[in-house]
Amino acid sequence: MAKATIYLQFGGNEVSLETVEKCVKDDYSSDKKGKDQPKDVKIYLKPEDGKAYYVINEDYAGAVPLFPEQPAE
Repeated sequence: MAKATIYLQFGGNEVSLETVEKCVKDDYSSDKKGKDQPKDVKIYLKPEDGKAYYVINEDYAGAVPLFPEQPAE
């Protein structure tokens, strides 16, 4: 079966879910500096906020801009 790429479109913006996952993992890695490798990752997309919120390993929460061209707050 062919690999599917899933995109979220909202308000004239578009992002692949693969990109969101990479941004979340990069954000976590840069903050945790290699400690506590992700075993469980939950990502919550909130296009109305322009953010992807996440919880990793049940105890670490963060957020990244949902659309790359959007500046972080």
